[in-house]
Amino acid sequence: MYQFSAPMPYNKEDIDKLLTINNQVEKCEITSLYASLPSNCTLFTGFEQARNIQSGKQNFDYWKNLFSYTLENNLDFIYLLNSPIPFDLNNDDFEKMLDKLDKLLNELSNMGIKKIRVANPQLISYLWKNYNKFDIFASTSLEYKHISEYQNLILMHPEIKQIVPSHDINKNFKILKNLKKDYPNVEIEIMVNEGCIQGCPHRNLHAGASIDKLITYKDNLALSTKYYTLYCSYILKKYPFLCLTLNNNIYPWELKEYAKIGINKFKLVGRDGYTFGFESYLNDFLLYFKGAENIKNVEEVSITTFIHHLQTSKELFQLKTKDIHSILPNINHFKKYGHLCASRCGVQCRYCYKCAEKIQKVFEKKATEKEKIPKYVSACKITT
Repeated sequence: MYQFSAPMPYNKEDIDKLLTINNQVEKCEITSLYASLPSNCTLFTGFEQARNIQSGKQNFDYWKNLFSYTLENNLDFIYLLNSPIPFDLNNDDFEKMLDKLDKLLNELSNMGIKKIRVANPQLISYLWKNYNKFDIFASTSLEYKHISEYQNLILMHPEIKQIVPSHDINKNFKILKNLKKDYPNVEIEIMVNEGCIQGCPHRNLHAGASIDKLITYKDNLALSTKYYTLYCSYILKKYPFLCLTLNNNIYPWELKEYAKIGINKFKLVGRDGYTFGFESYLNDFLLYFKGAENIKNVEEVSITTFIHHLQTSKELFQLKTKDIHSILPNINHFKKYGHLCASRCGVQCRYCYKCAEKIQKVFEKKATEKEKIPKYVSACKITT
């Protein structure tokens, strides 16, 4: 059985809808939900990422109800204190942040919530010293990519119960195997459907930025809260096929390869899209699970169904699973060479680039049949 954590929907009706997925499949099950408060909520501490845009729900009681409802449905609930920003001890409001944190954690504890996901090592130490009744889960926003980073993290913080490795090492099977071997009692959970391009230079900054409010100073996009996603949008529009092959999302038919090395816990992303299309994400999650049961269940669906950050691509949306399944980067390549991607990609190894070229040809053939070939779509080499 593959166990999944998923973003917590923002009302009870949608939580119920999400959980119906568990009754429609056999190999996959949502076993936990995660969330944090919106930044204008009365008990928002400032140690969270500002990702919940439900600003109309300021009263903590509204969220307390949903957190409790999650537990009542026999699910784990994970609260996200996952901002990677270091403590600002010179901030006059820092003591107030700690007071809010104390109140929040007491509320969570009284509800029966015991799991906290954290991206700041300082906060991990503070929580373990003062609130050690909570299980500490390490966030992917730590963005560690080397085994020594994880070894030192766990050496300094043996209280960590679970890690979510950086998205960039999703297909580095050598490091994942060694982490399982080195720390058999530490859970590993892998993000499956995010789809950020490998090696994004803004990833750390994006995780620490406030994105619940869109602000641009004097019409200067370099001084905008949108800055960290502008690069992604530009690359996706200009190089859609490379974005498909040079990201580390895990397709549902690949889950079995992770189970072989002892990893059965996975994470679905999409909470920042719930507000604009919950039903769409609900359908995508169900199709992901059905694809894990049998790829034949999803042959007719768009390949972007499985990739959160690529769903806006008009080109990729036209490609069905059956069109390109056989020419997508194969998981066996990464089982053998995934640990070398960080040093060879695009130079000594162009495997994923060649896959992108093949996929582009499929797209162009389909477009020719419709007499709608978009001439602006670039070939598969990024130049400056």
